[in-house]
Amino acid sequence: MQTEIVIIGGNPGGCSAAIAAARSGRTVLLLEPTRVLGGINANGVFGFDSATPQALSGIAQEVEARVKAHYAAIGLHDPLFDRRADQVWESHVVAKIWHELVAETEGLEVLLGAVPVDVVVDDGRITEVHWQPAIDLKGNIDPASTERRIVRGGMFVDASYEGDVFAWAGAPFSIGREARSALEPHAGRIFSSNTETSPEGWMPHSILPDGDGAADDGIMAFACRLHCRFYEDRSDTAPHRLASPPPGYDPSHYSWTPVATDPDGGPVYFNSLYVLVNHKFLVNRMVRGNNLVGPNRDYILAHPKDRAPLRQRFYDHALGYLYFIQTEGGTPQLGLADDEFTDHGHIPYQLYIREGRRIEGHVRITEADISPFITGDNFRPPLKRDAIAIGDWMPESHGCTDVILPGHRYPEGWFLNRVGRSPYQIPYGAIIPKGIDNLIVPGGISATHVAFSATRCEAARIHMGIAAGVAGAIAFEQGVTPIEVPVATIQSELIRRNVKLTWFADVDGDHADFEGIQWAALRGFLPLDQEWRFFPDHPISWGDFVKAIVLCLELPISVSGAHFEGIDARDELFRYVESLYDFGCLANVDLFASKELADEDPMRAVLRYTPLPRLIPFSPNASLKESEAFRFLVKVAGAVGKRPQGELIDSVSNQRLLTRGRACSLLGELLGVA
Repeated sequence: MQTEIVIIGGNPGGCSAAIAAARSGRTVLLLEPTRVLGGINANGVFGFDSATPQALSGIAQEVEARVKAHYAAIGLHDPLFDRRADQVWESHVVAKIWHELVAETEGLEVLLGAVPVDVVVDDGRITEVHWQPAIDLKGNIDPASTERRIVRGGMFVDASYEGDVFAWAGAPFSIGREARSALEPHAGRIFSSNTETSPEGWMPHSILPDGDGAADDGIMAFACRLHCRFYEDRSDTAPHRLASPPPGYDPSHYSWTPVATDPDGGPVYFNSLYVLVNHKFLVNRMVRGNNLVGPNRDYILAHPKDRAPLRQRFYDHALGYLYFIQTEGGTPQLGLADDEFTDHGHIPYQLYIREGRRIEGHVRITEADISPFITGDNFRPPLKRDAIAIGDWMPESHGCTDVILPGHRYPEGWFLNRVGRSPYQIPYGAIIPKGIDNLIVPGGISATHVAFSATRCEAARIHMGIAAGVAGAIAFEQGVTPIEVPVATIQSELIRRNVKLTWFADVDGDHADFEGIQWAALRGFLPLDQEWRFFPDHPISWGDFVKAIVLCLELPISVSGAHFEGIDARDELFRYVESLYDFGCLANVDLFASKELADEDPMRAVLRYTPLPRLIPFSPNASLKESEAFRFLVKVAGAVGKRPQGELIDSVSNQRLLTRGRACSLLGELLGVA
């Protein structure tokens, strides 16, 4: 089989990459080992794991809109919809929506139950992916079979959780944890107190002294997230009861204790049971519950033909927990939801593989790149001008061992840094592996363990998937390698598709100035607001307008003197105003009408104690009208050799105050920065 772009993995990132590439006019083939699309979102993670809805854009918002439409059409308004800011769903619903989106995309073909088993590489380029048909719904294959089916393509995208294809192709990768460092204070072996006071009395959210920060080969626990209901029948022979424990059952591995009581005195198991849509619950106890480290690293490094017994251990562990809950846990009424995974014994098709291989890319993301505190400004991490995706989930590593040491409530490796949550950007180089010229990896990206603990969430995977599909399509069309595609070209197409490259709480893709704001933000024009707002419809001040011009034109900071009254040298805006003045001088364009200044009384100048020239009047906090700003921009445009378009002139108002969003749009249209 021959196609232009091959996508590995039908999870949200892979589906998004496939849809984005096909929408770019390319022929695309998507290989998914299981029989369902949607990855873990269709197998137990019932939301995109974005901390806020504003962190979603592009295809992620399309999926959410369809979820809302589905529940509206069937007349279901679940109380959970009102209690959660993000959109939540049932697994079978979001799986159906991903299948519909893919089926509606022209030029996109999907092969379900297609398990990659090998690749062919020629002169640093993948030419073929070999696959075998799965023998079950989980994606297992016959280890004795020698059957191979071949897919040939021009560009390849490995969006899988495991990262088999990029590993087989020879791309360098890492698996495990880095050592603690100045840029990664939570790296390496670590113990934390999470939300409780530790047994030794350390406050919640504390790093505990037993972790030495050493590097090792540990990765996060995997899980099978069972979907359950409460049934009225509590008898031993109830249909929902597990008849016997699974192989290897050991009740000492589990705990089932309530964390509180409801108003009627009943037990509340929130840390173990997450409330789902439509009277369902998710078994999700992460300590002495369904989490398991066990053979997770062996599973990742094993060939797909050898994974079946390793995979089954995670299923058995989760079912053992449900058996424990029904028996020793004293909750016999809890059983598997009868309307989920109906062709698979009501058990998810896919494991929650939280961490696998991570490529060595052209850029590596560290904790400092996702935290606002290490090298950021306390509100955001450092700006990434080559950003192609965003995320806003906090660093969240699950345990890297199954053992809970005496004096600890959580296994080593566990931490959830809630205060470290802020919007971050993912640079293009993090999804481009070294060593292979036609491969993009929006799954096992180039990131440290700590950084990956945030970027692993499906919202970020979707955004990286869209970028991978767009970049792959452009690279194929231009006949270049992905790293040779100008990032600005990819960014332009992403912004055109309403994909956010900088996160703002008050600027969605349907805002009239969305494109201009995104471009201005990439160049550093964004307010230091603790709620991450841009204030797009607020009037812009003269000072901020000048700052936006300097940043968007990427003018050098140049301060040769103090030429303005009304602004002190200690003012944050001083350097931008003076830099624009210097730029005008060098271009021989009098931007601020400085040549019109003259002493009104020559004798007065003689009598002054310090005969200084007059300064240019400037009020940095004053607002300005669109027409006033436009006339100023025309002069700036002349200095950079640009001419305003007639349509732009006609759209300028003589009465309206210039808003922050409109200023960005004018800059983009008039000066060509967008």
